[in-house]
Amino acid sequence: MYPFAIGVVGLTFLQASIAGPRQDYSDCLKKAGVQAEAQQVAPDQFSAFAKQQCAASGASFKAALMAFDIKNGIKRSQAASDADLQLEDYLSVSQEKYQARVKFSAKPSPPAPVQAAAPAPKQD
Repeated sequence: MYPFAIGVVGLTFLQASIAGPRQDYSDCLKKAGVQAEAQQVAPDQFSAFAKQQCAASGASFKAALMAFDIKNGIKRSQAASDADLQLEDYLSVSQEKYQARVKFSAKPSPPAPVQAAAPAPKQD
């Protein structure tokens, strides 16, 4: 039972090592949402904006996720792929929240030109 307890403590420690970078990335995405709204970033451009704003915290979170998976026997390439998917999930949720929250007044499109009616042919 003693080795099991060490394993549980070790696993808990590894999970805790992910908690900080996860929170940093999540906080960064929230801040990016506020900044994007202030700059009136179009909802379809938010993902690129947030990736740029949160590149450092995203890299830190990815490294922590990969380290956790590798220590648990996952191959490096699979760990990298899984980490990328998690980051994309966080980004997707953040983008959905941003799209639901922002309501920029769209510039009205110019009215379509109205064609004049052709004169009716004369009836004799």
